[in-house]
Amino acid sequence: MIKAVLLIGTLDTKGEEISLLQTLILGRGHRVLVADTGILGEPYLKADIPREQIAETAGTAIETLKEKADEAHAQKTMGIGLKKIVLPLLESDHIHGLLAVGGGQGSIIVAPMLKSLPLGFPKLLISTKVTQAGIRPYVGTKDVVILPPVADLAGINRLTRKILTNAAGAISGMVEMEEPKMEDKPLIVLSMNGTVTGCGLTAKSLLEEDGYEVLVFHSIGTGGEALESYVADQDVSGVIELAVNEIGNELFGGLASAGPHRLESTVRKKIPLVLVPGSADFINFLGPETVPDNYRDRKIHVHNPQATLLRTNESENRLLGKTIAKKLNQAKGPVMILWPKLGLSTVDCMGKPFWDPDADKALIDGLRKDLDTKITIKEIDAFINDPEFARMVVQEFVLLIKSKKGGDINGGLLKS
Repeated sequence: MIKAVLLIGTLDTKGEEISLLQTLILGRGHRVLVADTGILGEPYLKADIPREQIAETAGTAIETLKEKADEAHAQKTMGIGLKKIVLPLLESDHIHGLLAVGGGQGSIIVAPMLKSLPLGFPKLLISTKVTQAGIRPYVGTKDVVILPPVADLAGINRLTRKILTNAAGAISGMVEMEEPKMEDKPLIVLSMNGTVTGCGLTAKSLLEEDGYEVLVFHSIGTGGEALESYVADQDVSGVIELAVNEIGNELFGGLASAGPHRLESTVRKKIPLVLVPGSADFINFLGPETVPDNYRDRKIHVHNPQATLLRTNESENRLLGKTIAKKLNQAKGPVMILWPKLGLSTVDCMGKPFWDPDADKALIDGLRKDLDTKITIKEIDAFINDPEFARMVVQEFVLLIKSKKGGDINGGLLKS
């Protein structure tokens, strides 16, 4: 089967680059479609999806966008039209990979479309903007490959020629590769971060021994967003949450928030959930200089130059517990909370800088006060990263699965 790659760019300003990419990808034996997101200047080459079509799909005319002379409005409009055109092409199997080229305007136009493409679909963005703005605005929770061109994309020269050749090779390789066939196993989604890795990796190993596939998301904000999106859209057998720091970040102004809807995809589905309030002892910042002035007198732990942790206090943890309880009360599936009494993270245990039993107690008190009586909190006399605690997490989780299924299922830990 001949694969097709969609090339996207503003053909008035990035036409020469798009033309080179087109030639290189055609040389690999693939079909190429070109979409023009330019607005003002004349296109460098003919597009298969012209700018006029993109604007019309968004409900306007390209001439109207020119006359209005509102760059932000034009970019948003072209982004809407592009997304409406591209997604049906993918769903009908007309394209098998996508490569976009952009400066500031071009990257903004393609961003909504890139963030809506399914996981696993080959997608690559060459952008001059990402080294300044970061990649999050352009990738969201999706697996977009980002290639900074280093030099400005203002024609072909010895540097940009090499960068563009690499990009053409990358997208060609991605569409040429066939995914290896593997056995589909029941899928468990698990959240963790570096401070609860001991628990997470032990639980993952036990679940895999028992016949599950485990998908781990890193609770640094984007990880939680990706988890929520994945659970909402995919067939998942259950969720184990080992890190709730993203919720605290949302409440208290940290830099690892996953937004206000964390945990909500899971509770809307009739799937088992085991929650451990791991990493509730801190909110995240980057370098120490990113900690706000009003937090400067608090306990701070510098994990590395780009990871500074701020200890949560009693009042914050009480609110965190209340917030988690209200979310869990909406659950349509079975839920259990497991509480490791000897510490919630690598820095929150006896002898470590964030060890504060009173602050941790405020969290569990906040949970208990507002939690529906149908949800059990089980306290375990262990540290969160103790292997025995991880085993308890898995045992309670598979019991929830058994209760939901109404009987035994295959797997060592699930046998009666």
